[in-house]
Amino acid sequence: MLAELIHPIAAMDHREWEFRPRPSNGGPDTCLRKLTYQAFEAPQKNQHGRFLVVLDDSSWHEELVVQWLERTVFHLHSRQLRIACGTTIWKGHRQTINGQIDGIITDLFGTDRLLEIKAIEHFTFQRYEDGTYPTNYFTQVVFYIVGVLTLNPELREALLLIKNKNQSAFLEYRLRYHPEEDRLTVVEITHSNGTHTFPNQEFIGLYRQALARFAVLETHREAGSLPIRPYIDANNFHCDYCPFRKLCWEGFTRIPLAGQQPMRAELIPLAQEFVDIDDRLGPLEKRWKEIKQQFQLELRATGRQSLYGGGYAVDSTVSSQNRLDESLLPTALVARSKRPRPIEKISIRKIHTTKHVESATDTPTALAS
Repeated sequence: MLAELIHPIAAMDHREWEFRPRPSNGGPDTCLRKLTYQAFEAPQKNQHGRFLVVLDDSSWHEELVVQWLERTVFHLHSRQLRIACGTTIWKGHRQTINGQIDGIITDLFGTDRLLEIKAIEHFTFQRYEDGTYPTNYFTQVVFYIVGVLTLNPELREALLLIKNKNQSAFLEYRLRYHPEEDRLTVVEITHSNGTHTFPNQEFIGLYRQALARFAVLETHREAGSLPIRPYIDANNFHCDYCPFRKLCWEGFTRIPLAGQQPMRAELIPLAQEFVDIDDRLGPLEKRWKEIKQQFQLELRATGRQSLYGGGYAVDSTVSSQNRLDESLLPTALVARSKRPRPIEKISIRKIHTTKHVESATDTPTALAS
């Protein structure tokens, strides 16, 4: 009686914000083609009420986190403070890139740090647990620090606190930003299970790269053009949740690649780097699998889900996937349902240039955009 009403009500109340460059959409993992569609105000698929409820749910998770933090010895202030984080050209005019921070948190020693809170679903949280860095969130933090520096020139650090909405686990990234060099350092990663790591991982140029992306976006908006698709096909989670998925991929056909041509000079160092990494990666991956298997055997032998010691933790998690069991279906139906799907593989190798013959007459083709 009530369950079927909630999602339609959420969809009915939804209003789209006018698109503009923001700290939250300047990250390197944000699809530039999607941003261009938004800049064109292109027709998009209506957001399902369930998806909107999930987004609203994230906001409530963040509010709960704030309430818990207010019960600690840390002082949280400057909540939802609006700041200017830089400028860019948008719609032919210079425009301020505005942001709104979650707050600034002060410890017992009087040190101020920017606080940014996120609440995300389980599978993305797992990717971050496994070592993937949330670079889009890092970029947003960098913009906010740039903005806060005009008010507090001493502030250099931030805490990015990410909550797993499904399991209430937390990941905290302590970040330090050097604005003169546009250099962000991941100083410490803390998990709510008590583990601490100190990666000292650096990201150079997140702020400058975001401004450059906004400039490219403005160029496309002004020219009425679209950037190339950053994905081989639509079978990825980025496109699955994109409101422009159908518009973007409709009528797309893959043009066969043919011919040869000399490589652009700036790509040669990348090819060399790939080959060097590939030479080292094989033995490392083999050893990585051996160590992982050894811990799997140890966990099974002890009957435990977790091992810890010396500042390290080993955890075993079990998940399930729904897959089609062809043995339960008629053989003829399975045969009729199968379709060939092209798989593109890229090979990069070292060649002997004296023996390699390049065709000057063949004109290479590329993927249709």
